[in-house]
Amino acid sequence: MSEKKRILMIDDDVQAVDTVETLLQSVGYETAHAYMALEGIELARRWKPDLILLDVMFAGPPGPDGFEVSRELHADPELKDIPVIILSGVKKFFGMATEFTPDETWMPVKAFIEKPVKPATLLESIEKALGAQ
Repeated sequence: MSEKKRILMIDDDVQAVDTVETLLQSVGYETAHAYMALEGIELARRWKPDLILLDVMFAGPPGPDGFEVSRELHADPELKDIPVIILSGVKKFFGMATEFTPDETWMPVKAFIEKPVKPATLLESIEKALGAQ
């Protein structure tokens, strides 16, 4: 049996984390989560996930948003090769019509998926990102 792929979810929405982790575990992924951005970066350094799911907006004390976190992960020599997928409701929350397109500088992620995400869309995006490693 091959080793389970590890997915870290960095999101302050407890219900979203529980839902996504349940889905991922049901199809054989090992999961961990952090509810705060900086905690998530530290957990990524310790746990070395195969993929990171990242929210954009975090409640609570001031800290980096998900776009900033994606750039920090990309700049870190230990973490830069871990694919990141952003899962966010930021467009709906702010009523934005613009599309977010991943790139190597401002948003160095594999995909931007708007919440609420369909399970099939999420799993397909994860498989694609993991396959590109």
